[in-house]
Amino acid sequence: MNSLLKMLPAMIRLSGDNEEVREQAVFAAWKATTNYQLAQACAPFRLYRKTLVIATKDQTWKTQMERESAGLIFKLNSLLSAPLVTFIEFRVDPHHVEQMRPPNAHDFDFHHTNELVRELATNAANIKDDALRETFLRAAARCLERKEIDARG
Repeated sequence: MNSLLKMLPAMIRLSGDNEEVREQAVFAAWKATTNYQLAQACAPFRLYRKTLVIATKDQTWKTQMERESAGLIFKLNSLLSAPLVTFIEFRVDPHHVEQMRPPNAHDFDFHHTNELVRELATNAANIKDDALRETFLRAAARCLERKEIDARG
């Protein structure tokens, strides 16, 4: 991913400074500079000239992000090696944030629930830490899924 990000400035130049390419480059830079929690609460909406419009899930996030906008602008422009963003406008738009939200790493459909209960219930019950127990069960479910796919394929 880092090598692709380093190519963004050249891609913008080669596009003839195309507005759509600039916008997508800024969106990619936004994604690279934000963490998982921020990606769950904010999403890029539009780049208009040098103003980046970011949707937030609520007013609290909007207020917090406005305080951090100078640092974000610096990070984005540094990554892009050009002053493509001079201002960030934050708007409360929970619908857009939900649409653009990355998939949750914890979302996983358990198709082998009965096998998990039979084969792993005793072992899982011995794990006192709730988060560790959940991680153990998810890893086991994924392993069973892979075994089933391998057996079919």
